[in-house]
Amino acid sequence: MMTPSRRRFLTQLAALPFAAALPLTGAAQAGRQYRIELVIFEHQGPESRAFLESAARPLAPNLDGFGIGEGPIRPSRVGFELDAVANRIEGSGSRRVLARLAWDQLGRTYAATSWMRVQEGDYLGLRNPAPQGAPSEVRGLQPITPDYERYALEGRLRVWVGHYLHLETDLIHHVPHTPGADPERMLAVPVRGSQRMASGEDLFYLDHPTIGIIARVTRIDT
Repeated sequence: MMTPSRRRFLTQLAALPFAAALPLTGAAQAGRQYRIELVIFEHQGPESRAFLESAARPLAPNLDGFGIGEGPIRPSRVGFELDAVANRIEGSGSRRVLARLAWDQLGRTYAATSWMRVQEGDYLGLRNPAPQGAPSEVRGLQPITPDYERYALEGRLRVWVGHYLHLETDLIHHVPHTPGADPERMLAVPVRGSQRMASGEDLFYLDHPTIGIIARVTRIDT
């Protein structure tokens, strides 16, 4: 449940002025071109910290997806335009921005939409890419891929089209750890959900006890 302080925070964000954008009129449609902008941040208040520490367990991220600039996920042609939102979040004193993302994509149905790989926030270290039981020197011979790297927020997300646009997340948020902690044993909480993004509104919010996501979707075809 959203707390009163978070409601006030979102009300303040909604009052910020934005550059004019093409409206999302009517129902979303597959085959349209959209620009997606996300501000992903972590809550740093005592309630969020307590939840993170009490609910965390060993979790492995699902990184089955494309990074921005790979496959069908292209960087936004006009860049990131929610700096005012991100700066307000950073200035709140109780939240920290983990990612500012902007990309252009074709609207596709649930079954046809690719996942986007997310590895954002603090870098936590490198898992051992060598097979279990292999000599330690084998590690240096293995190509390092995103699967072996650990970040504070990891997993995948996507935006797909039904009657409305939907932001779907399949992420994990790691518990803050001491330097040198074993990346194989880090604890995390799941950040999974789906936010329907109705047409005609500028900002949308996906809430979680430890993570918040502000989204804006702009149709970029006419």
